[in-house]
Amino acid sequence: MNSSCHCDCHNNILRLNKVSSCPISQISSVQPSVPSNFTTGAIWRNPATETIVVTLLNKSDVSQTVTVSVIDWQNCAQEEMPKEAFLCGESQPSLFNGTPSPLTFTIPAKKLLVVHATPQNAWQPTDPCYEVLVKSPGDPVLPGDPVVPNNPIILNTWGINDIGVPQEGNTVLHQQFHRTIFL
Repeated sequence: MNSSCHCDCHNNILRLNKVSSCPISQISSVQPSVPSNFTTGAIWRNPATETIVVTLLNKSDVSQTVTVSVIDWQNCAQEEMPKEAFLCGESQPSLFNGTPSPLTFTIPAKKLLVVHATPQNAWQPTDPCYEVLVKSPGDPVLPGDPVVPNNPIILNTWGINDIGVPQEGNTVLHQQFHRTIFL
């Protein structure tokens, strides 16, 4: 049995999440980036929740573009909730004209973006569920850690009542978000 590598090892190779006896080497100083897509999963909304708050802290030294979606699962329409964005505490110009859609925003380096989503038809008690989805850029994938890249964005979400108090059961912190695939 020949244990030698059958790849063209004198070429530059980047091995991402593959099992191989071939050596790992870099193609260039620029590594590919794997998007970081996260979900809370369906959350049962506390009856006192009036606003869903999503905080996104850009901890990197460069601007990062994120997409935030807050989906109302009260009915089969799975509608996007209307949102308002605040950068460093200041309201941003209205991002929605007409039907609400996912919010895409570029967060400057070392800044905090806060998104407020407003549940519609909050009076419908039959199935008051919602989901927060966030797509953020991933840090470059290093061959040593292709599965869990270091994410430059720290995200959290809370459901708050009309006076700003977080509601029980509606808090999801950064490490509680689940990695997902957006289609």
